[in-house]
Order: sequence, then structure tokens, then C-alpha cells
Amino acid sequence: MAYRALYRQYRPARFAEVIGQEHITTTLKHQVASDRPAHAYLFCGTRGTGKTTSARILARAVNCLSPEDGEPCGKCEACLATAAESASDITEIDAASNNSVNDVRDLIENAQYAPLKLRRRVFIIDEVHMLSGAAFNALLKTLEEPPEHILFILATTEPQKLPATIISRCQRFDFHRLSIANIKLTLSSVLERAGASIEDGGLTLIARAAQGGMRDALSLADQCLAFCGDHVTTQNVYDVLGSMEDAFLFEISNALLRSDAPGALRQLDGIVQAGRDLSVFAADLSAHFRALLLAKTCGRCEDLLDCTEEAMTRYLEQASASSEARLMLAVDRLLSAQNDMRYLPSPRALLESALIHICRPEDTLTLTNLEARLDRLETQLKSGVPARAEPAPKPEKKSDPKVEIKPQPKADPGPEFEPWEEEAPPMQFSDMDAPPVQFSEIVAPPPQADASAPTPTQNGIKPASGTDDAAAIWRKTIENIPNMFIQALARDAIALKFEQNTLTVGFTEAQEMKQKNLSAPINFEPTQRALQQIRPDAKLIVTTTKAAPASDQAEAQAKELFGDKLTIE
Repeated sequence: MAYRALYRQYRPARFAEVIGQEHITTTLKHQVASDRPAHAYLFCGTRGTGKTTSARILARAVNCLSPEDGEPCGKCEACLATAAESASDITEIDAASNNSVNDVRDLIENAQYAPLKLRRRVFIIDEVHMLSGAAFNALLKTLEEPPEHILFILATTEPQKLPATIISRCQRFDFHRLSIANIKLTLSSVLERAGASIEDGGLTLIARAAQGGMRDALSLADQCLAFCGDHVTTQNVYDVLGSMEDAFLFEISNALLRSDAPGALRQLDGIVQAGRDLSVFAADLSAHFRALLLAKTCGRCEDLLDCTEEAMTRYLEQASASSEARLMLAVDRLLSAQNDMRYLPSPRALLESALIHICRPEDTLTLTNLEARLDRLETQLKSGVPARAEPAPKPEKKSDPKVEIKPQPKADPGPEFEPWEEEAPPMQFSDMDAPPVQFSEIVAPPPQADASAPTPTQNGIKPASGTDDAAAIWRKTIENIPNMFIQALARDAIALKFEQNTLTVGFTEAQEMKQKNLSAPINFEPTQRALQQIRPDAKLIVTTTKAAPASDQAEAQAKELFGDKLTIE
């Protein structure tokens, strides 16, 4: 006799053997016991959760001659006939390959005939969401008012694709994903009946990899038994799945949270040399950092992570050394890399880049990265990481450029942090009682422009000399414009001059479209009113002008950045 897979050989034959779906099996048993089944059912849920199995059990139960508390007895003539999977009165259709309107018409025509041997004719339509629109329409009337001897059971993994008219004609049952505990319990029972065994750690790995599907778990167990016989160790399961051991995940995540980029990259190279799948490693590492993030946020949450108390303690211990921002950065980077690796011929480079970004959050200036960087600096302060020695003063050299920047003296410079360099000598903080570094010292707001300062070149336009008043008036005018969109448009214009109570502003020739938009009456009139709030009798003129030379632009931008600190020879 040919070998049958575990999930086929040990498929449940009674409602009591279906695990994790008590909310469904209890209802079905009551309906069968009271002889009041519905005329149509819709079973929804992810793969391997028991939809087709429950449909077959229900088909046997409604035809059983002597049901026991809603369960098929398994002894009567009807149960024996249906157990042979060749009963002519139970029809199972795959809608993926029989999805046309003609297939549904044949089904409806067969439904008109009375059953040959059983009490009811049962039609099980698997993957019903694959039916065409015309097929659904043809099924509507029969599904709503079928003959008394007909029972429809529809099963699907994507109920959102079904028309509402179909769903409203059925009793809908949603199958839940199975928990790791339920999967392990069933695996142990099946393996015992099959005369095989897998270590508890291996059962946990298989249950996690199954992602809530019993059929996936049994298929993986079958694969492990084929790999190493009837007695499987945890290491054998790691080898079959290509997953990373927990100890390794804790080790590499420690290197990442310590910002040890060389160590993390060497560990990644060991994975590559061992022939492991990098996509599986990225998935395992992102799941590990997710566990750390949940531990940091929720504390002890074994129910969310489906882990043991010992593993939860290790997650909490490792998560306590980092912040939520750093962990969120790691999860985001790894998930993004996991998604993009599928489209690259060399996924290793992308994964290495992601690991370096996790080690050095200061390389990208985003709010999350800045929070992670601050957390890294605070960790260094708390752990007493020594600071680098001060370098010897260098002799002053006269620079070739003619731009000299004269820094203003500071009252209290406070502690300064320089980018971390691995090859630099270690740093030491001699004064641990110094005031903590404020966020504003690292990310300082840009200096406010002085109203009396000369107006810089904007958009390549060089304003006329002596137009300080024009620039100040134009700035105040922009602030008074009530419409934010007109404000944004006006900020691209530069004040050219203010003469004879007339303010002239201009755009470059490349910004001709913006000049036309601001000159349009719907935008010009609010701007004119905003100007007259400052100068009651003033008028506004919007024009275009040529861009200033590049040297003038550079000079104006330098003045804008450094103000009176800048001396140009």
C-alpha cells in the first residue's frame, strides 16, 4: 500500500478531534443533535485550520442514522459509506478548476435529484472564491432555496472576495489560527500513533513555523521523519527548517544593540558559509526583535509571544538594555530588508547594510534614528564607556579660500559628542556629575533671521541694494496672508524694492508659472490686502527677473548661514 502523508492518514473523523475550533464544532453538534441543520454553510479561515475536515465530518453527521450527541457514530451503514470517500451522494468540488458558469449549472441540475443511499445530498465547494461572477449569479437562487434534501458547504481562505449576496445566504463560521500549544499537543498524539517521536524543542519549532496551520505542521513533521528516521532531535529540526537557533539570535542581537558592526557582519558571514537561507535568517531575526519590542512595551507577555517563561525572562533581560526607539528601528530595517531581498540577485549586501544601519542609527537623520542615537549615548554614559583622548592642537595653516569664518565665543559650550569611530582611542568622561545633554543641544533650531540683516539671495534672484525695508515688509506681508497655500507660493518670491509706496517682488524666469499663479486675482487680492495691513496705501507688483550669478548666490547663502560671523576678503 502506498504511503499516505500524516495529515491525510490521521485526519479527524469526529468533531471532538478537531482542535482549536470549539466555537464552531459545538454549534454544529447542537444543530445535528436537534436535526435542524442549515441549508448552506460558509467556512472561512486560513489554510490548515480544519475547514474541509469539518465539512466532511458535518456531511457524515447529517446522514448518520444514529448520531451520538451530534457526532457521527461511525458504525452505521451511512457512516461506513461516507468514510470510504466514494459515496455518490457527497460531492466535493474544487472551485479553482471548476469555476465556470457551466460547471455551476451542472451542479444545480444534479441537485434536483434525490439522494441514492443517504438522507441528504451534500455539496462541498472548496476555494469557492475562485468562482466567476456569472457562476456566483447562477448559484444564487439554488443556494437561497435549495431542495430539502440538499446541503451546501462552501469553504474559502479569502471571504472578502465573495459577493455579499452569497454570504447573506449562508451561516458563516470563521476558523481561528491554532495556538502553538494546540499544535504541539496534536503533533505528539499523531506521532505516538505513528510510532515516531520528536523532541519538545523540535515540536515548538515546527509549531512556530506552521503559523497556525495544522496541515503545515504535520507536513513539516513528515519531512523531519523522512530526513532522520523515527526519532528526531531539536537540531535535526533546525537543519530541516534552516532556522536560526535561539542562542545565535540572542548573540547577534546583542552585537547589534552594542553597535558592534564588525562582530555582527562576521556572524552573518558564518551564516552564509554554513549555507543557510538569508531570507529565513532575516525573518527569524525580525521576529526576535519583535519579541524584544513587545517585551519592552508590555513586560511579561508569554501569551503574545507563545514562548516559555524562561524565554520570556531572556527577552526581558535583553530588552532592558535598549530603548523602544532602537528596537523599532531594528524591526523596521529588518522587515524592509526582508521584503526587498526577494528582488535582488545579491541579498547579502542589502542585509549587511540593514545590520550596519541598526548599529549606527546616527547615519540617517530621522526622528526615530535620533531617538535611537540618544539612547545609545545615554547607554554609553551609564556604562562608563571611556571617551576619546583630546587630540594635540594642530598648527594653524592659512587656507586657500578667501572666506574666513569667525566663530562667536560661547558662554558654556557644555558636553559635546562626536561621531563614534571604532579605530579611535577609547573615550573617558572625567566628570560624571556634568549636567545631562539636552536634545536641543544635539538638534538645535536654525537661528532666526535678523530683520536688519541684508536680504540673502533667494531662488537665484539678487535684490537691489538698499532694499532692507522691502524684505522686511514682504516678510510681514507673507505672515499676514490668511491662506496657507498662497503663503507657500509667496515665499518663493523675493522682495526687489520698495519705492513710492510700491512693493515689487519677483520670481526667476524658471518660475514663470509661479509668477502667473501669484498674479492671478484669486491669489493676488489676498496678498494685496495683507500688504495693506502693514502699509495702508501700498501697492504690490509681481514680476520676473533674471537669476543672479552663481558667485553672488554663494555669497548670499554664506551670509544667510553665518551672518556677522562671516568676513569675505
